[in-house]
Amino acid sequence: MKSFFTPKEVAKLVNISYRQIQYWDKTNFIRPSYRRRGKYRLYTFSDLIQLKVARTLRDHDFSIQRLRKTLVSLKELLPQVAHPLVDLTFLIEGDRILVFNGEVLMNDASGQNYIRFDVKSLREEINIQFPESVPASGSTPSVAATG
Repeated sequence: MKSFFTPKEVAKLVNISYRQIQYWDKTNFIRPSYRRRGKYRLYTFSDLIQLKVARTLRDHDFSIQRLRKTLVSLKELLPQVAHPLVDLTFLIEGDRILVFNGEVLMNDASGQNYIRFDVKSLREEINIQFPESVPASGSTPSVAATG
């Protein structure tokens, strides 16, 4: 299962431009979790979730201020999640994010009040675009954590 993603891979998965990813990194909006030597950026699955949520909210005409508030909340929530991230469903209403473990069933009326994001769909897309490949022995990426 692929764990690290280059900005070009992220752009393809999240359906945003490479330049947008650069801009979000430069403005500290959403930064990659790791950097290789030479400032080569690597994004984690958690970073992809943030990027995909940002993209989804942008598609729903969230203002930049609301988007920033919502992502700050999301960044605070993700480290507290004890379950596998792939099992999560986010329901976003205004500035609130509700996090559920597992499938969330909603009727049509209540579903219209929320923006829904299933993390499982992101993992499935990753698995389709990057079929599992066995890395050469000892070829884990050399990364340095960013602050």
